[in-house]
Amino acid sequence: MELPINTSVSYLNGTLYTYPELIFFSVGFSILIVLSIIGNSLVLVAVARTKKLQNVTNVFVVNLSVTDCLSSFVFPWSVLGMASTTPGYPLESDVPCVAAGGLLLIAVGCSVNTLANIALNRCILITRPKETYQWLYTPKKNALRVLVSWFVPFCATVVPPLCGVGDLGFDPESRTCNDVDTHPRAAAYDKVQFAFIYPVPLLVIIVSYILIWRHVKRHFRTRRNNSISLQSITNPLTSKPDASDTTVSSSQKPREESPRHCGSSRHLSRMRNDQLAITKNLFVVVLAFLVCFSPLCFMVVTNSNHRYHLYGGLFLFASGCVNPVIYAAKHPHFRPVLRSMIRCRYSRE
Repeated sequence: MELPINTSVSYLNGTLYTYPELIFFSVGFSILIVLSIIGNSLVLVAVARTKKLQNVTNVFVVNLSVTDCLSSFVFPWSVLGMASTTPGYPLESDVPCVAAGGLLLIAVGCSVNTLANIALNRCILITRPKETYQWLYTPKKNALRVLVSWFVPFCATVVPPLCGVGDLGFDPESRTCNDVDTHPRAAAYDKVQFAFIYPVPLLVIIVSYILIWRHVKRHFRTRRNNSISLQSITNPLTSKPDASDTTVSSSQKPREESPRHCGSSRHLSRMRNDQLAITKNLFVVVLAFLVCFSPLCFMVVTNSNHRYHLYGGLFLFASGCVNPVIYAAKHPHFRPVLRSMIRCRYSRE
């Protein structure tokens, strides 16, 4: 028997979306998957082949690109489910779908933790002494941070289903490989994931960038005051001195800086400006992710209608494509490397 064109797929197999909507999501996610893999692969290759990019902060940038790539590699299993009209998952075995759903949730959680690590790294680098930064960010401690950023979402994703709270696999409502919303304790599972993944990293991000903003504001205010004081000494606004007063003691003469000292000051100033530019760029990355992730997160926490979860998921997935664009547009170190790679004029320098 032929079905009318406007028949909802929900009438066939319990999904909340019409078949045209599911095709729209299939195409949309497929485009984002390709863009995300290409963009984040370029970031990974750039770091692997450029010594200047192999620094502490970029350990977390690499980890963020890995999570985006992982999400892109596992989500096609969900695209397969959305494009199919079968009552259940189109493959005979649900194992790939269960694995894909778990890896997707772990990758999203790891992304949030990695963004918190980036914010904290920039905060300590800019607001604390160099010795403190070097003590906190050793290779072993960085490896431990990366491990924890994966371990926490892994526990939040895997342990609850093993305890009977929620389930992973093919969700008939969204036809994706994710946590199953039809499970009796699905709402509790969503809240457990939210509690372990979102609030603490979000707090770290907010506090870190507030401290950076305060420190930078104080620094520029001090520098401006020093500049005004120096101007008042070298160019006093008082009346011109008499001819007999032209001989000034050596203590009153402005000290001339040696070329070596000037060069060192310029180098430090350039390094400071570079670090501020990098911090601004990474702040935009963090802000873009939070903007893309918050709608879906809000829907999950408020237990609102699951009807719009796929729209929120599409918005979230776009953040993985945006990050490489942000690096290429404004990052002082990534920008020349990524642009050279795109133009096929890359060198290791």
